[in-house]
Amino acid sequence: MHLRLSHRCALAAATFLLSLFAHAENGIGKTSVLLGVSSEFSGQAIARENTDSALAYFAYVNKRGGVFGRQIELKTYDDARDVKKTIENTERLITQDKVFALFGYRSTPTSEVAIPVATRHGVPMVGSYSGAQSVREPFNPLVFHLRASYQQEAAAIIDQLVVQQIHSIAVLYQDDSFGKDGLAGFTNALARNKLKAVATASYSRKDLKVDDASKTLAAASPAAIVMACTPSACVDFIKQTRARARGTQFYLLSNVNSNEFAHDLAADGNGVVVSQIVPSPWNNALPLTREYREALQEAGNSGAIAYGGFEGFITAKLFVMALQRAGADPTRAKFMAALESMREVDLGGMFVRFSPSNHQGSAMVELTMINRNGKYIR
Repeated sequence: MHLRLSHRCALAAATFLLSLFAHAENGIGKTSVLLGVSSEFSGQAIARENTDSALAYFAYVNKRGGVFGRQIELKTYDDARDVKKTIENTERLITQDKVFALFGYRSTPTSEVAIPVATRHGVPMVGSYSGAQSVREPFNPLVFHLRASYQQEAAAIIDQLVVQQIHSIAVLYQDDSFGKDGLAGFTNALARNKLKAVATASYSRKDLKVDDASKTLAAASPAAIVMACTPSACVDFIKQTRARARGTQFYLLSNVNSNEFAHDLAADGNGVVVSQIVPSPWNNALPLTREYREALQEAGNSGAIAYGGFEGFITAKLFVMALQRAGADPTRAKFMAALESMREVDLGGMFVRFSPSNHQGSAMVELTMINRNGKYIR
């Protein structure tokens, strides 16, 4: 009888353990939470700004005990903005590294190809730094965004030009999904204001040559050119077009908001307007900004204050807050439910609003200008 009971107890214990393992979440351990990202770390600086500042916040949280005793880790792979590498890296993160969630993918094309991979495996994807509609529509219950969309940014830019009585507006866009999304945003906003672009030009993402586009738009002598372009192409275009169309103003979407972009423009950056989707990282009146500076200082990176970095920092804070709300034994389902429950949450000077039918936390857009010293001012 004793042997039978022992055998039954052993079977019960084994069944219980198997049940635990069957319901265990990948990426969640007793002492850690593993996230993953594939991004263009070998390319332009903005991907590094985003991720370095996110890592600074995770380190800030880890130093203070983590989330329910778990340290947050972020596994990173460079894809050089090659979508084939993005797919390979994302598969590896999910199937080999076994991450809990994907976090902070950078560009529109790479986010577009990562989403189907995440969906196929049932893995949440949080905080893509793309504002494209293609990563928002159709609605995907696994995908969550902090930032406003590019079309919302485009509308804010056109509305500001109309307020300033500037109606002679030309459009430059990159001939890919990102650029076409920006073009649609500008075109729709112009139509809403009963306007049409005086000229439109594009360039290829493959070679980033903008000379023909510059000549085309300069010939139209617009008062303003609104732009959806890769940072390096934007720099070349502005430098060329300033010489061809003196007095033209330039308005750009937030994808160019790195300090490197303003630095590369040099004197040609003076007066260039860039839309932003997070508060100013230099506004010390906000608790969020003070926390950002403290985290960067602790990470030994106090000179890296930037809009792109601040977006990464805030996105990391959003992730941590949702993880805390998911409780001491988080699952992906609990984590996503926690995000959806954040109906009016103040992150420290920036509010986010999610729901089961709304996975875009913020619609904030404000316009900034680069001054003669290469600084973003409001």
